Amino acid sequence: MKELAECVSAAFGEVSLSRKRSPHRGRIGFAVLSGVFSLCFCAPCLPQSSPRVRYLHFDEVREVVGEFRALGETLPFEDSEESWSRWLAAQDAETRSRIDEGVADSISNLILYGTSFTSLPRVESYEEAAKDDALVPLARQRLIAFVRAVAQANSGERMMLAKSFLARQKISSGETEKYLEQNLKRFVEAQREYQKKVDASAGQADAGEALGVRGTLFADRGLSVDTSLLPNFALERTLASMLKKGAIRAGSMHRVAIIGPGLDYADKRRGYDFYPLQTIQPFAVVDTLARLGLSDKTGVALTAFDLNHTVLDHVDRLARAARRGRGYTIQLPRDLAADWSPEAIEYWRHFGEGIGAEVRAIPIPKSLPQAVTRAVRVRPEIAARVSSLDLNVVAQTVDLAEGAGYDLIVATNVLVYYDRFGQAVGMAGITRLLNPGGIFLCNNALPAQHPPELKYLGRLSVAFSASHSYGDDVVVYRKQ
Repeated sequence: MKELAECVSAAFGEVSLSRKRSPHRGRIGFAVLSGVFSLCFCAPCLPQSSPRVRYLHFDEVREVVGEFRALGETLPFEDSEESWSRWLAAQDAETRSRIDEGVADSISNLILYGTSFTSLPRVESYEEAAKDDALVPLARQRLIAFVRAVAQANSGERMMLAKSFLARQKISSGETEKYLEQNLKRFVEAQREYQKKVDASAGQADAGEALGVRGTLFADRGLSVDTSLLPNFALERTLASMLKKGAIRAGSMHRVAIIGPGLDYADKRRGYDFYPLQTIQPFAVVDTLARLGLSDKTGVALTAFDLNHTVLDHVDRLARAARRGRGYTIQLPRDLAADWSPEAIEYWRHFGEGIGAEVRAIPIPKSLPQAVTRAVRVRPEIAARVSSLDLNVVAQTVDLAEGAGYDLIVATNVLVYYDRFGQAVGMAGITRLLNPGGIFLCNNALPAQHPPELKYLGRLSVAFSASHSYGDDVVVYRKQ
């Protein structure tokens, strides 16, 4: 532990944070120590004609499998290509089946906090939404308002996505209220159970074991589509520290991948839904690289890896619009009660200056008196270099020519949806996609069992609040 702390201090010169509950827990980050792991998703930047996606071969994970077997782990496949392939295909199918579970969670979050479909007050928190296995009156009233909004013909894109979800579940109009009520109560109970696990892990004597619990917290949960701004602030601080320490060079980032970029359906804590659906992280990363001088004048080609076709289609549409000369507008609301640190506020104020210009933001509803906002329009030539690929990095890969891999892969709050072995397989896949010297950034604890050519460089803790009560821990790896 001492050696790790010295390594982190030497690499970044930052002090780690205590972990408390974050008002930005839509995408949670945890501290990282050698020997435990967590899962993150980044997307590699692929050319216009994307290479063929295939499953990882057994030889490509043989070393990781051997390390887990040496730990006494029982793995549900034999050490052969045929057995591995069958198991991996089944795991990929199971992972994809969790997409709609994540949509269901997002709908419940929108019911509790959204303002676009009702003027009713928002529920204070998920803890206050139900008591004794029954919804409180306000939560029930908001549920009824949501059901009415979904039934309307022209109810907006969020309601249309909810309507599409209900159709996939074969829920009739007469069953909608009962179904969403049960789903909302399930969501509230699940949130409580997750918090109990986090609280219990905080009291464990073994710090590594505690981080392992947190790093796999959502291994049985639906894959969330939602995203938020502040993890990108932590990424920027990490890259700035690495640049200052000489760990990376100016102008060295040309091809970037984001795993699970997310789509702003309804902010997990604040429920902001007064603006169109948007993706933030691809442009946040490109903006950071431009501001720090890590990309050259030719800019960055960026690929978003995701399993959710709503996200993939959104990225494809914005890129097509950009090629026709249309910029991409990002709305940036901020809750004044969220206790952001001065540094986080400065990040918010200057977000987008490297890739676009400030434009008039969508007005904030009167029901959100503690919110302020700004908006940035990304230049078309920047947005046109973004592409998407349907790729599950915990099961799949692509074969890239030498030097055609990624200089940077980012994965925030994604690998936490997998168990330890799944995370290790994901790290093997990510290693294949990196160029030699390429950097992998993640904000979850990750396992020590990973390819030896992926070298752990350290961790940076970044506070989001002035009180240091919440923040993110970014782990850094480099491919040798």
